[in-house]
Amino acid sequence: MTATHTDEVSAEAILAEARASTGFSAFGPDDFREGLQRNLSGMAAIPFTPDGRKAAYAELVADMAKRLRIEAWCNTHPESQDQEIDGPLLVCGLPRTGTTATAAMLALDGRFRFPRPWEGNSPTPPPVLGEEDQDPRVIAAREMARHYKDSAIHLFNPDGPEEDLSMLAGLTMRHLRGRYPMPDNYMEWWIADDFRSTYAYHERVLKLLQSRRPPNRWLLKAPPHLFKLEAFAAQYPNAQFVMTHRDPTKVIASVSSLYHTFYERQCVPGAIDKHWSGRRGLEFWAEGMRQGLAARARIGEHRFVDVYNRDLIQDPIGAFEKLYDALGLRIEAQLRSKLDAYHRQNAAGQFGSHRYTPEEYGLDEGRIRQAFRDYVERFGL
Repeated sequence: MTATHTDEVSAEAILAEARASTGFSAFGPDDFREGLQRNLSGMAAIPFTPDGRKAAYAELVADMAKRLRIEAWCNTHPESQDQEIDGPLLVCGLPRTGTTATAAMLALDGRFRFPRPWEGNSPTPPPVLGEEDQDPRVIAAREMARHYKDSAIHLFNPDGPEEDLSMLAGLTMRHLRGRYPMPDNYMEWWIADDFRSTYAYHERVLKLLQSRRPPNRWLLKAPPHLFKLEAFAAQYPNAQFVMTHRDPTKVIASVSSLYHTFYERQCVPGAIDKHWSGRRGLEFWAEGMRQGLAARARIGEHRFVDVYNRDLIQDPIGAFEKLYDALGLRIEAQLRSKLDAYHRQNAAGQFGSHRYTPEEYGLDEGRIRQAFRDYVERFGL
């Protein structure tokens, strides 16, 4: 991948546009400034189409505008921060291992609070219990879901759990930007960042969201957390972790295909090679698993519960019985019925097929298994 764009968009221009769009001026701590500059430098190196580049910069403005609104709300409603977070329960693991299905089924349990896409993308004002069906954000999200066409590669439910980092990490400009082929120096910086400021702001937003809409036992999921588990545990000392597992030879080909699909939508045709996407996916997620397992050992094995993708497919109720037992929870009859209905409605192939092969992305099973050797051996994959 080579840079094809030389026009510069300044950080101050992004911030000025965010201020103009909201009427607010206070961003709070300046923990986002380094990340904003790195995002701009990284995006300048991507061979975007004109529309793709415009959309990428608009995302930066939107994140900064969202932060302005959050700060304004917290300044006028300081009681929103007089909350306590229960947990959270974090579903983590490689992408395409069942994190979405696991979180979606856990979300059927009314004891959990989870970030819905509409509130994560627009947290203010915080939702009000009993009034959500009339919330214009909900109405718009449900209408958008009616026209969603990518269910074969990723399920979308406007009333279900969405990846928290995809909606909140951009508030400190630590978004992975997985839909864009960000250059290596951006990815290296992101991997090395300690994420302390990001998780501190993350908790600020969760407190705001639960201030008028309990419960406060949060259920979260996003594969990039795998790189930052120690920082997450430091921010949330009572957190528990559900780690999902699947044969990485199936995972990495699927991830490469998913990312490349996004790249093609944003970039000049032919600018991003499939083999580049495959190499990026393999190297990045192999490092993520290495860091995740090292962090798990330091955090404490007793705080982790393992869920296998094959069990979710073959016997979802049995898999959840084991999960709930490990979490010290019971599955009541009503929840059991909901779990069964979810499995039937979202069975493999229900929304079409997502076709790909490792070879298409310059990979082979032996190379993938070697990169994940310790993980494969430990979990019998």
